[in-house]
Amino acid sequence: MTKQSLKLQSLHFFAALLLGLLILFFLKPGEHLTAVGVRVIAVMIPMLYLWLTANTHWTCLLALALLVTTGAMSANEVWAGSLGSFVVMTVLAYMILNVCLKETGVIDRIAIWFITRPFVRGRPYLFMAMFFASNLLIGMFMENLTLAIIYIGITEGIARHLKLEKGDPMYTVLFTGVMWGNVLVACCSPVAHVLPNVLMALLETQAGIRVSYASWFAYGTIFSAIMFGIMMLIIRIWKPDTSAFQNYDPDEIRASAAPLGKAGVIAAAVFLAVILFALLPSSLSFLPVFSVINSWGAAVPALFAICLLALIHIDGRAVLDVPAAMKQIPLPSVIFAGTVSVFAVPLSSEGTGITPWLGEILVPVLGGHSVWFVLVILIALAILMTNFLSNMVTQILFFNIGFILLRDSFSMGAFCILIGVASGIAVATPSANIPSPLFFGPGHITMRGTWKANLAFVLAGFLLSVVPGIALAAALTA
Repeated sequence: MTKQSLKLQSLHFFAALLLGLLILFFLKPGEHLTAVGVRVIAVMIPMLYLWLTANTHWTCLLALALLVTTGAMSANEVWAGSLGSFVVMTVLAYMILNVCLKETGVIDRIAIWFITRPFVRGRPYLFMAMFFASNLLIGMFMENLTLAIIYIGITEGIARHLKLEKGDPMYTVLFTGVMWGNVLVACCSPVAHVLPNVLMALLETQAGIRVSYASWFAYGTIFSAIMFGIMMLIIRIWKPDTSAFQNYDPDEIRASAAPLGKAGVIAAAVFLAVILFALLPSSLSFLPVFSVINSWGAAVPALFAICLLALIHIDGRAVLDVPAAMKQIPLPSVIFAGTVSVFAVPLSSEGTGITPWLGEILVPVLGGHSVWFVLVILIALAILMTNFLSNMVTQILFFNIGFILLRDSFSMGAFCILIGVASGIAVATPSANIPSPLFFGPGHITMRGTWKANLAFVLAGFLLSVVPGIALAAALTA
């Protein structure tokens, strides 16, 4: 970090401190808001500011410590509700399994299979469709930061094979399509992704409603499939120069790929079983055995799988080296997910009065309008905000606003999915989502070179999120 960045971060920290003190001394308890609620707000608002402007790693640890001092929760309740949350264990378990899939070569083999089908030879748009489809398919089950790192490497290899340089139209399109797929899977699939799991935890804590993995996955699969078609339409209208594709030889790519060993086959089979145990029980819960499995949650099958893969040895080596895998886990994202989850408790607690207090402020502004109008406005504002600021902070903010405005008039399970997906349509700027700097930073893409296409992608995401998206979410959570 440069001296200028450190100085800017320090300024943000002091600004947050001043903001917290102003809230603490000037916001007074009232009919609904309690003194404890004031202290929680004096912690929460500055933390949101720091997460948007500074970072989401050490600030999360500070947030947990400060939450204890408010008196809204005991220390043990804070630790149990954050790092002990099911969100943390679920995301952590799937991230470890993702590392195993990467290390055993499963991800590379799937990607290569897609892009070396004989029918892509001489057909650049069909090649791109297959490449982006592999990114989407794998990403539905893989943490998106890891996915971005893997697919950026694969895309760089393709670019070298095609003799493409940064700034070339097809080079830009390849990296843009990978980024689009990355943001879609981060919000459309709850498997191994932080965003959906955080919202599901907030919903369960605040409303006692549980959205199943199967419901979110079904919505996300349909949404991402339609967006995939829109992606390819945008690229077709973009019409990049694809003359370099004449250099593409799928046979050469296939021949250069390492074969999938026994460890990879075992890892893939075990992971497939985990996905089935995560998705099927909620759909078949009317059967006693699946009802029991469904009650375990999504983390338990993944934890069993980790143990199994650690015990299976091929040529004297474990299929999954758990200590080595744990070193590759993006710990800040895991801690952030737990921190966000625990703040749902004081927000909805009668002891703080924060929810009815916010209702007093928000209902007069939007409460007189129809449910559909409020939903469209919240989705639009969420998509706008997420393209400039943190998508996780965006979803937390708008979920709580929607919870206050819509809890008596619309399905909160459906709204949870809607605002979660909308908050993930974040591609316009380098700060829009966590993997964005990996695309913009090295110059793989630039805002100037992609703003029209990114704007079209964002608008398509908004239009799909409203009338058809609202109806689909309501149907799947009915």
